Amino acid sequence: MNNIVLVGATGDIGKSIHECLKDDKLITFSHRNTPELKSTHHYLDLSEPFKESEIEDCFNGLKTVDTLIFTPGEALFELIQDTRLEQVDAQYNVSVRALITFIKVLLPKLRQSGSASIIVISSVWGTYGASMESIYSTFKGAQETLVKSLAKELAPSNITVNAVAPGVVRGKMTLKLNEEDIDDAGRPPAGPFNRTPGSGISGRIFNI
Repeated sequence: MNNIVLVGATGDIGKSIHECLKDDKLITFSHRNTPELKSTHHYLDLSEPFKESEIEDCFNGLKTVDTLIFTPGEALFELIQDTRLEQVDAQYNVSVRALITFIKVLLPKLRQSGSASIIVISSVWGTYGASMESIYSTFKGAQETLVKSLAKELAPSNITVNAVAPGVVRGKMTLKLNEEDIDDAGRPPAGPFNRTPGSGISGRIFNI
């Protein structure tokens, strides 16, 4: 049984991941909602800055973490001139600052695994960019750059770092879109699509 930390466990993607990993030992995080499946759960608002010490206690008594899965994302459909800087800060906190904080706190425990992994749920728009989602796309792109960099940095510790970059996922984040918008958004520019990561792969962005 693996020790897995799942951040964003109650979102549409997070819930599906939780279902797939229900037989493992999970420590989960969400803002307000409680997971439907069994886990050791903690509540945390990622849109606000938090210190490492605020989550360190969540892992007391846990010597090893095998996998960190980071899924959070906040939809933001705005032209850049209409975007408030407070919204930019919240996007940064959710997608970048929180991710880095979790990695920093968990790194000693990931190193104890011997074959750990970090998996980030990014977005195809972090690769290609998206009109009306420029801020969201910017920080998803930052996640992908972090993944590629950490894959090199953590390779000596036998920790793989990868991202999965979905296209449009119907759910809470698409509630503001009509069917035509969803259909158009579901056709990203052509690019490499790698659906099945092989053993030992690291530093890759899997567009799905």
